[in-house]
Amino acid sequence: MKNCNYIQTLLPLFDSDELTAIEKRQIDDHLTACARCRDELASIRALIADLRRADAFEPNAAMLADLRRGLRRRLRQDSFRPRWPEKLGELLFGHFRPVVQLGFTAAMLLIGVIVGRQFFAPVSPAEKIEVLSYLTPGKPVAIPNGYLAPSLAKVQMISIDPATREVQVQYSIVNDVQVRGNVENPLIRQALSYALYAEDQPSLRLRAVKAIGETYVSTPSGQDDEITEALVHALKNDSNAGVRLKAAQVLKQLPLNTLVKNTLIRVLMRDENSAVRIQAIEALGRSNLTQDEQAVFHTAASDTNEYVRLQAKRLLGGQLEKAIKDENQNRL
Repeated sequence: MKNCNYIQTLLPLFDSDELTAIEKRQIDDHLTACARCRDELASIRALIADLRRADAFEPNAAMLADLRRGLRRRLRQDSFRPRWPEKLGELLFGHFRPVVQLGFTAAMLLIGVIVGRQFFAPVSPAEKIEVLSYLTPGKPVAIPNGYLAPSLAKVQMISIDPATREVQVQYSIVNDVQVRGNVENPLIRQALSYALYAEDQPSLRLRAVKAIGETYVSTPSGQDDEITEALVHALKNDSNAGVRLKAAQVLKQLPLNTLVKNTLIRVLMRDENSAVRIQAIEALGRSNLTQDEQAVFHTAASDTNEYVRLQAKRLLGGQLEKAIKDENQNRL
């Protein structure tokens, strides 16, 4: 449900050019399994189509004249209405004698000084140094469970004040961040998901899948849709067979929801790597499939890989045996 809420915030922009490629892939993968979000997208598209067909509203001359008269009345009323500082001054000082006014002013000044010292104390030199360490290229800065390493990315502007001879420089900072934690840490999950969607190096994508497999499957709080969808994306779309194979092995350990089952069926029928197809048929063989879903085993029975063929025939034989057993029970 949490992932649906996030996806639905992006759906109004799905048919525009305002989403990134990663966001569009996330929506595509989510819509494969979520009928509710597909219906929501259809409703949004229907509303946009209705709005485009509707005639633009154009006020007539009588309506414009009436609006102008109303605006003039409001402007005249506001011009004679006293301002709130005048009301406040009249309330505080209108009926006070000069001595009372002077005392009240001194009291307010004293209160202002006390409040200013209490809540708006100047930043200490130590605090200034700590802030600058996050903004200045140099040595890494320690943060909880990791470090932050600022580096100068681009100088955008340099100007010199002739009077003071001060130099003003505007530049951008890029921070390399290292964080330690388990997969329950949202930063860790976000980084692993991003790596599977967008990282160019296959070795990093493979390490991301391995990290998920070693920590995510046994997470006490249960699995997260964001991670599952990232694994599904890797299994369907990654160009590296090693990444796809590891993603299939990890998904095999998870509960097979509709999205995962549909992806495994697609992989069993289309993936060019036999090792990936083996993982897919083993995972599907341990799950409860509908009759329509079990039809994939007929296709797999003629697979080019001998192990896949044997597994498919074994599963088809088990289906036949179960069907005969059910028929005999119905006759009794």
